[in-house]
Amino acid sequence: MLYETSLRALSGKPQSKIQELSDGKGLGARVSKQGKVRFQFRYKINGKNRRMDLGDYPDVLLRQARDMTEECRSWLAEGHDPKLKRSMSRDKTLTPVTVKQALEYWIDNYARDNRVNVDKNIAQFNRHIYPYIGHFPIEQTETRHWIECFDRIRKGIKGKQRPAPVAVGQILQNAKQALRFCRVRRYAISRELDDLIVTDVVSLRQHSSTSLFLTDLMIATK
Repeated sequence: MLYETSLRALSGKPQSKIQELSDGKGLGARVSKQGKVRFQFRYKINGKNRRMDLGDYPDVLLRQARDMTEECRSWLAEGHDPKLKRSMSRDKTLTPVTVKQALEYWIDNYARDNRVNVDKNIAQFNRHIYPYIGHFPIEQTETRHWIECFDRIRKGIKGKQRPAPVAVGQILQNAKQALRFCRVRRYAISRELDDLIVTDVVSLRQHSSTSLFLTDLMIATK
C-alpha cells in the first residue's frame, strides 16, 4: 500500500537502486535512482504484461493516481486497451471541438449544398453566436450558454443591436440541426439544445406578423 508520507519522503531524494512499489489493483510507483516517483498502471492483455505511465508525483497525487487506475480498470473490463483509450481521451481533451467548429462543420458538409440561404445562416452565427460562445468546447457548453445568446438576440443590445425575435427561432432551428448532424457523424457530441423549442426562447406574441412562421419553426424543432 502506498502512502502520501512515504512518497513525499522518496520524492527528489537519491536512491541506491530503482524501486518498484505497489498500491494494489494494478497501481504502482517506480522510484528512479534520482528520486523521481512515477505512477504506473500495470495490466495484462492476452496474457502479456503491460504498463502505462499515469504521471509523476507530486504533479499527480496518490488519490488522483487511484482515480486514474479505476478508470483504466473500467476500460480494461470493457475490452479496451487502457493505454490506447487514455491516449485517445487525452487528444480529445487537449483539442476539443468548439461551438464555432461544430457549426462550421454543419455549414461546410450540409448547409452549403442544401440551404439556399446559407449566407444568411453564416451571418447570423457570426453576429449572434461566435462572439459569445464560439470558442467554448461544444461538449462542455451548457443549455444556459445558448439561452443567454438567444435572450440577447430577442432583447437586443442598447445602442448596438435591435431586438430580433424572428432571428431567435431561425438560429435555434439551425443550431439544433447542426448539433444533431455533428452527433450523428460522431464529430462532436452535444444534446444541450434537444429539449428547447421556439417558445422556450421567444414568445409568439412578440411578433404577431410572423406568428405562423414561428409556429412552423416550433414544430420543426421539436
